[in-house]
Amino acid sequence: MVRRISLAILGTAVFAAVALVLGGPGPLERILPRQALDYLESAGVFGLHGRSGQRPQDFLQEGADGLVAVGPIAAGAGNRPVFIGDVVAGYTTRAAADIPAEVTTIRPIMGCRPTPPQEGTHFGHVTAGTSGIGLALSTYDDSDLAAGVQRLVDHYRQTGNAAMPDLSGPGYEAYDVAVTETSAPVYLVLETGAGNRMWNLHLAPGARIERVILLGGTQAGIANLDPVVPVEVILDADLASCGIHPAYGSEGMSSGAEAYDRWFLDAFGVAASSSRIGFDRGTISLVGPVPGAEGPKASYAPINGARIRATQDQFFEIRGQAGKGENFAARVKAIALTFAFGDLDYLRQGASF
Repeated sequence: MVRRISLAILGTAVFAAVALVLGGPGPLERILPRQALDYLESAGVFGLHGRSGQRPQDFLQEGADGLVAVGPIAAGAGNRPVFIGDVVAGYTTRAAADIPAEVTTIRPIMGCRPTPPQEGTHFGHVTAGTSGIGLALSTYDDSDLAAGVQRLVDHYRQTGNAAMPDLSGPGYEAYDVAVTETSAPVYLVLETGAGNRMWNLHLAPGARIERVILLGGTQAGIANLDPVVPVEVILDADLASCGIHPAYGSEGMSSGAEAYDRWFLDAFGVAASSSRIGFDRGTISLVGPVPGAEGPKASYAPINGARIRATQDQFFEIRGQAGKGENFAARVKAIALTFAFGDLDYLRQGASF
């Protein structure tokens, strides 16, 4: 019995270390059965549940990467940390295997000015840093395929092995937003940096969304939003074309932050620097009050089976659902074989792609 308990403790410790290094449970979802993941999460391995009697601020660190959540906290109003368990019921970051039921393509708006909030609307501005919540969704274009071919060629030249298990297109990373504001419709501005971002909404009973503005990202999307709610998108490339460069006091020069504040204030009626809610590394932000003892929490809404609206590049892929020869790895290998006249041995010497 002692040996079994010791092995269980050792195994938990090992997986805890792996999860910490890899940035969450996502990579382990492909290795461990659901029962094992449930046990590790309930044990607090992924930092989502449990408190050990500490305050929310004890799980927030400030370092070279900015504000980093190192425990079960969400970013609240004024960027103050709150316990996730106090605002969302059933929260988890295990979304790597989630498959949406419906994906609708949306396109960026024309111009540089989104529709402003209506009078009396509650304004919510969420900024997302790195979350570590990888999804089974990716989108890519010919330049990504060319980069993949170069990785395949470099790998093959070094090892002689044409198989690359990690050969995949740029994936979407999820970020969660809990909305507990129920006194008025909520106008959401969801802002991210480079990369493909998927915002996932979790609403408390009675919460209503007026409009969603997605700012930044290479590509961006939103999950679990009522299909009648309008969504407007300005991606990174379009922001740059408009001369808009998101910046804050801790990023770049103060003049850049001031310029962004002016544009944001003119577009939405509030300054970006004073309204932002989100840590530089974390998984979830809260728009609205922390529910009291009797107040209803937001309910976690999984991406699995959800409706998703997203901008897409030339190709869009759901892992495991692409047709034969139509996933990223197959496309890359087909291109490589074309250049190699059907024999990868010709790639051992030659120019870069």
